[in-house]
Parts: sequence; C-alpha cells; structure tokens
Amino acid sequence: MLKIRTVRHDDKSRVLEIVKDIWEGSDYLPIVFDEWVRDKDGEFAAAVDEENRLIGFEKLTMLTPHDAWIEGLRKDMSLKVKGVGSFITKHLLEVIRRKKIIRTVRFATYYKNIESISLFSKLGFSVLEKRNHLSLRLPNLKRMPEYKRNKAVRGGDPDLIIDFIKRSRWLKKNTNGICFSWVVKPYVEKMITSDFIDNGNVLSISENGKIRALCLYTIREKQDFFISFFEAETPDLFLELLKMAKKTAYGNGQENLCVVLSRKDKNSSLLFKKHNFRSWESEGDFLLFDLPVDRT
Repeated sequence: MLKIRTVRHDDKSRVLEIVKDIWEGSDYLPIVFDEWVRDKDGEFAAAVDEENRLIGFEKLTMLTPHDAWIEGLRKDMSLKVKGVGSFITKHLLEVIRRKKIIRTVRFATYYKNIESISLFSKLGFSVLEKRNHLSLRLPNLKRMPEYKRNKAVRGGDPDLIIDFIKRSRWLKKNTNGICFSWVVKPYVEKMITSDFIDNGNVLSISENGKIRALCLYTIREKQDFFISFFEAETPDLFLELLKMAKKTAYGNGQENLCVVLSRKDKNSSLLFKKHNFRSWESEGDFLLFDLPVDRT
C-alpha cells in the first residue's frame, strides 16, 4: 500500500541513491534537491511503501501563482512496484486542483521517454509544442581559451537587458515560454531578474550605450551550460557572444553547451548549426506537454 509524504532533508541520501545511474550519472537532482525541499509554494512529493521506504518522488513547482510545472519523476527501478508514477502524479494534480486560479499545467520530456509520455497522456496531457534540443561538445583543453579582444562581458544594465528581450525575435518565437534548462517558464520580467540578472547569469555586448547581443544562461546540470536566451544583431556579434559563452562554460568546468530552439526560429537554428551545434538523435526531440485547465 503506497502512501504520499513530503520529501525531507534527511531523504537526500536515499534520493541520490535512486538517481545515481540516471543520465549516466549526470542527473540534475543532486543540484536541485535542497532547493526543492525548501520550496513552500510547490510540493516535493514522495511515495513510500508499508515499510515507510521511499520508492519514488516527483516535484510540483509553481512557476508563477497561476502556472504549474511538474518534473523530476523518479522511482527505484530495482523495486518491482507498479503504478508509482501514476500514484504521485495524480496526487500532485489534486494539489493543483485545490489552488485558486490555475492558467497552465505543463511538463517537458525527451521524445524517447516513452514511459513518461504514456503516463501523462493517459492523465490528459497532450503535446503543446515540439522544440529542437541542440548541443555542442567542448574540446578538452589544457587551459581556458582567452579569445583576445572579445567584446562580450558578464552582466549588463538591467533596464537595457529587459528592453532588449522585449524587442527580441527570440521572445516572439518562444510564445510558450523561455527554457530554464528543461523547464519552460512563462516570460515575466520578475523571472528574468531573479533567475538571470540577480544570479549574474548574463553575457552581453554593448556599443554606444545599447545592448547589441545578449545571452542568458542556466546552470542546472553539472556538465551542461544551458543557453536560455541568445540573440545578436549580426552574425559577427553572434560569434563573439558564443566565444564568451564557451569561455564561461570552461571556467565552470562544463563539457557541453546546450540550447532549446523554437522550430519557428529558423534564423537561430541556422546560426547554431553553423557553429556545430547538433541534435542528439532527431529534431523535435524536446516535447512540451500541456494539460487543459478544465481537466485538472
């Protein structure tokens, strides 16, 4: 008989044991565990058996007071217990139902994650959008590249950053939200400030008091430098900004640059592919799922 309880700080060793072999040992759960436990707006739910043994878990995050996000569904694959994912997800959907005003309920997954796709489809979710996940493997260098005379700098004027994003093609193409790694967040200025500007996760190129190229990035996986926003006024500035992104990734000890692109953004796709970014297996591999609010 399964029961639901909240994941606690003292569950960390058990959670890390469950995820240690996921994504070849590079699962992001160890990085976000403490943050998820502290989150009071959402819920970090665990399924436990009759021996009070934690056998699976999943996270509900409120991206805004009206936008719910579900992620991080994991179970102990060594235990032959069926229905764990469905049990936890149904609980989280019930938590969402009790909230006052919900606008969206979403999650994202890789196109070959058949189990999650099947589970969420049975619960009423459907694909809202397919995006392209591209990555670039960085060469293993003995020392960090200097990229002399590079114009890009860390940070930038917050007002100019917000203004550049508002006018950007990137925002117009990504109407369903901006990728914060594998989380798609609705665009709000407060999110840009708290997730990127305040954390110093901004690279920019300015000329004559105006931003001409901008990168916002996310550090959620230890190996991956994840590009959440990347736009430049010219191909030359694109390359300058990309060099600074590589240098920053090297400084963080990361191995890959990753970006998720709207399939409508042909220009960005061409530029990233020109600089050797490639899909893992197939385009349209990043699936954004949505549950109609009247189904919650």
